[in-house]
Amino acid sequence: MSGASEGRSGSAVKAPGRREGRTRRGWRLWGRKDRGGSDAVPTGVAASMVTSGGLLLAMVEDLRMRGDSGPEDVRPLADTFARHLAAKEATVRKVLERRGESVELVRRDRQEGELIQGILDRTLIGRHPEDTRLLTIDGALAQMYQYLFHERRDLVPALERAVPEDESRTLASAFEEANR
Repeated sequence: MSGASEGRSGSAVKAPGRREGRTRRGWRLWGRKDRGGSDAVPTGVAASMVTSGGLLLAMVEDLRMRGDSGPEDVRPLADTFARHLAAKEATVRKVLERRGESVELVRRDRQEGELIQGILDRTLIGRHPEDTRLLTIDGALAQMYQYLFHERRDLVPALERAVPEDESRTLASAFEEANR
């Protein structure tokens, strides 16, 4: 009866706390913002970016679990992250800026990525005192982890909204080529 019951007079009486036309599922989701399809499976260039980010997350997890912090351990992650940023700059950021989509998001993403890459690079060339090296690397890994989750949460939905499917497939090929 959709949340209503009949009173003594035979007229419909709304149950407390229920509105007509709302289901329990509707109530659970009530007030939730539409996140622009962030729960959907990404396609095209967004899928390529998520795959690349997933590889980086796995590398971060591996490095943190092993506790290794020597240059030979950090170098593969730093190089992979640099390729990821370069591929994103050449494809994702460029197309979002060209379309005027999420300009502030793109600026912040670029700034955070360059900051993390700079920390990794300085760590690799030994610009940090040896006694703080482990803390610096651990901090950079934590920042990268958060950066990659924000990328998935914010940048992927912006891409899905802004880029048509056919262009997204073309950009995916370009992203993957630049990320090799």
